[in-house]
Amino acid sequence: MPTVLLTRPQEEIPKDTQIFKRFGFEVVSLPLIGFEEVEFAPPRLEEFDYLYFGSKRGVRFFLKKVKEIPPSVRVIAVGEKTAEELRKRGVEPFKVLKGSSKDLVEMAKDGKLQRGKILAITPKEYIKSIHLVEEWGFGLKVLPVYRTVFIRYPLSVVESAVIKSDIIIFTSPSTFMSFLENLQNRKELLDTKIIVAIGKTTAGAIEVRGFKVSFIPSRPNTEVLAKELMEELDGSKGKDIKG
Repeated sequence: MPTVLLTRPQEEIPKDTQIFKRFGFEVVSLPLIGFEEVEFAPPRLEEFDYLYFGSKRGVRFFLKKVKEIPPSVRVIAVGEKTAEELRKRGVEPFKVLKGSSKDLVEMAKDGKLQRGKILAITPKEYIKSIHLVEEWGFGLKVLPVYRTVFIRYPLSVVESAVIKSDIIIFTSPSTFMSFLENLQNRKELLDTKIIVAIGKTTAGAIEVRGFKVSFIPSRPNTEVLAKELMEELDGSKGKDIKG
């Protein structure tokens, strides 16, 4: 059985482990990032036309302090997990975007979103391209409500996890950056590993640093990833997926 190394936050690893095992993988885990709340003053939501959430964590941290969203404010969510987190709290999204803030920019550019003022709920380390909506006549205020924290391990722990694994799964640019910091000067350990990215943004962050991404699923979803990755491995027997 191929062995995958999971690097996402600890809270998500038990569920992901079950999914990968169901599709025939062995699993090694090394949670590489965590999250901390950033202090912020609750905004006057009545001043905005749209409330944008880029992640489910943004929903959790924001609605921990802001208890009610006015009905006049239209909520935009990135991804089904973010939308699900909103629905758990009684908020039905106006739009659910598939990928990232780039989709919001495209909607603004193509005239698929009525002009207005957007409050974007983000991590402290957010993708700056969201500011491009301002070029298309939208007002924008970015409100960071949490920060990503890298988890540190002794080098021996990281080496052991990598050596046991055939495939390393990265679910965000942050998981990869934390991985590189933990790996220190042992980057040659990746030479024989299959590197998998959950989506194009993560793949770009990996490849710009000189590493090859061998697989990206058709959708940024763990179940889709596990299923399609096993199908790819089964179909490439006798060949090298890294090639």
